[in-house]
Amino acid sequence: MRHKGIILSLLLFAFAENLMAQTEPVRVESPMVTEKDFAWYVKQKEAWKAQTLKEPKNEAAWLNYYNAARNMNWYQQEFNQQEDSTARQVVREMEAVIPESYIFNFCAYREAVEDKDYGDANKYAEAALAKLPSEMQLIDYDNWVRYLAMQGDDTRMRSLAKRYFDSGIYSENLLRYNYNELQGMEKGGICIVDGDVVVIPKWLIQEGMGMHKDKIIVCASFLSVKAYREWLFSKLGIQLPVLKEATCAEADELNERTLLQAIIDKYESKVYFSSAIAGKIYEPWEHNLYNEGLLLKYSRKPYDNIAVKRRNVEERYMMEYLLVPFRPDWITGQRLTANYAVVLMDLLAYYHTHDKQRYEWLMKLLVSGVTNTSLSEEHKQIILDVLATN
Repeated sequence: MRHKGIILSLLLFAFAENLMAQTEPVRVESPMVTEKDFAWYVKQKEAWKAQTLKEPKNEAAWLNYYNAARNMNWYQQEFNQQEDSTARQVVREMEAVIPESYIFNFCAYREAVEDKDYGDANKYAEAALAKLPSEMQLIDYDNWVRYLAMQGDDTRMRSLAKRYFDSGIYSENLLRYNYNELQGMEKGGICIVDGDVVVIPKWLIQEGMGMHKDKIIVCASFLSVKAYREWLFSKLGIQLPVLKEATCAEADELNERTLLQAIIDKYESKVYFSSAIAGKIYEPWEHNLYNEGLLLKYSRKPYDNIAVKRRNVEERYMMEYLLVPFRPDWITGQRLTANYAVVLMDLLAYYHTHDKQRYEWLMKLLVSGVTNTSLSEEHKQIILDVLATN
């Protein structure tokens, strides 16, 4: 498999090089917003590299050069190529030209987070934060809101999250989906999440809209960061448990479970897991989790969770936005709308028997949530076929 991956990678490089001459530099956006293939990133990397040679002090050109190289790395990792990061090479080139710039420190921070041998990530982060541009892009906001949260720097994180929300650039679909997750929780609940699309928008809702501020958002992957877990456990009023030395991924995973267990031990039925996160995060507690719609609630005692799910669908969730998309949205924002069908389809059978009008209403919403996404037609049809059987 490794040889096939490398051959495919080389073929893509060859294809890209044939078209390099007529390639114009185009802004390289986050894959959360739009998806491109490997060859496109190769071409843009070279186009933006050429631009940096023409304008060595052009920070926007350097950022696009870096983003193209970084996105190329994802494909290289998929093919298990063991080589130095292409993005890291770009940062080294950047350091020789604009070492004091915001963009250099931004990019150096991102590389240092992934490779501690590259440098002090926090040093680069603070240097960049001291030079924040007046107009920031999605990747700027995402990166620094995430960083400040990991540091337990509540004051700066909240301020930047409000600025992010006020900018109006965040995905409306993602905000609405996360709003509905929060709507399904009881007051003072703790929501365990992971991944930017179900973490950051909740902070934006809390700080930008001033809503659901009684809920505590716990990012599972951040628990490996000492500053974050100390801040979180202080906020929760829980003594930090003894952890294993973090020498490998297995130790990190065990520590994460130990920390989540400590939260569950104290708060029990106030704890929720997002259904949009990897199942391995909540797997240890699956036998005590009850689906209430978009969230899974922890409970030691069985209860009528389907009644709660119906309440959420009928009274709390705002789902009419699934019917008509009024503006283009991010790829991730579109695809997450399909999750409504996955987690709510079991209500269709109940409504078909007890409330035909509600059945027609929910079916229309779930079908729209699938058809209005950027999923492949084959993938859409699989979900629609399952819906049709309910």
